[in-house]
Amino acid sequence: MTRSFALAVAVVALGVCVVPVRAISRDDACARFASKLSDAVKAGDTAKAQQVYSVGSQRIASRFNGATCPNVQPPASGN
Repeated sequence: MTRSFALAVAVVALGVCVVPVRAISRDDACARFASKLSDAVKAGDTAKAQQVYSVGSQRIASRFNGATCPNVQPPASGN
C-alpha cells in the first residue's frame, strides 16, 4: 500500500468518525414513539402495544431529562 493511499484511507475513516450525529428533538421523538405505538395498536397486538409504550416512555424520559410525551396515552389493556 502506498503512503498516499494509506493517508487517503485514514482521512476517509476519520471523516466517517467525525460526522456529527443529528440530534432529535423531543417533539420528533414523541412523534416517532406515537407512530410505533399506533402501529402496534392497529395490529391488535395488545402485549406489543404495552411493550412499545413501556419502552418508549422509558427512552423518552432517559433521553430528555425525565420528560414525557403528553399526547401519547397508554394503550388499552385489552381485558
